[in-house]
Amino acid sequence: MDLSIDIVPVSVKMINAFIIRDEGTILVDSGYPGSEDAILEKLREIGGSPEDIRLIVLTHGHADHAGSAAALREKIGAKVAVHRLDAEKVREGRQGKLHPTGITGRILGLFLGREAISRYPALEPDILIDECLELEEFGVRGRVIHTPGHSPGCVSVLLKNGDAITGDLIFPSILSGKPSLPFWADDPAEAQRSIKKLIDITTGKIYIAHWKPFSSAEVKKSFSSLF
Repeated sequence: MDLSIDIVPVSVKMINAFIIRDEGTILVDSGYPGSEDAILEKLREIGGSPEDIRLIVLTHGHADHAGSAAALREKIGAKVAVHRLDAEKVREGRQGKLHPTGITGRILGLFLGREAISRYPALEPDILIDECLELEEFGVRGRVIHTPGHSPGCVSVLLKNGDAITGDLIFPSILSGKPSLPFWADDPAEAQRSIKKLIDITTGKIYIAHWKPFSSAEVKKSFSSLF
C-alpha cells in the first residue's frame, strides 16, 4: 500500500502553513492576514491550482494561523474547520490574551499580543471539530484530533504515513533548537498531556508552525519526563 503523502510547508510572515496533497488537497493554517496570495502561489509552483484545496484546517484561532482564512475561503470556496472551543475566536476575529510559559513568551508577547496584530478578518466556520475529524472525504488519508493546551481548541493533523502537523503545540527552544513547550499556553499541563498523546500515536515527522519538523524520536527524547 502506497502511504506517500506530500506535506509542503509554506513560509508566510513568521509561520509555516502546510499544503497536504494526497488523493485530494487540504491546507493546514492560513497565516496572518494578507498571506493568501503567497499560499496560492506556492500551490501553483508545485503543480496545483487554487480550486484543488477542499478544506482549510485551522490548528487554533490565533491571528498567525487563522488570519487569512476568510480571504482564502472567499477566493477558492474551501470549507474552514476549527475546533469548537476556538470557534469564538474565529467568529470574532480576535485571538485573545496570550499566556506566556517563560521569559521568551513574556518578551515576544509585548509585540505579538498587541491589539493591531491580534485582530484578523472574522468568519463563521463551516465545520466545528470535537474530538476528531476524519479527512477521507476531503481526499486525505488522516484525521484531525484535539490536542489542547496552547489554546483550548488546538488540534493536530495525523496522517496515515505516520507524520503529524501540530501548529503551536510544540516550539523550538531558543537556546538549543530542541522541541520544547510553546512560548504561550492557556494550560501548560494540558499541553504536556497533548504532547504525550501525540507522541504515543505518531511515528514519523512532526511539523510545527515556527521551525523545521522534528522526528517523533526527537520530541519523545525532549519530553522524556512525560513517558
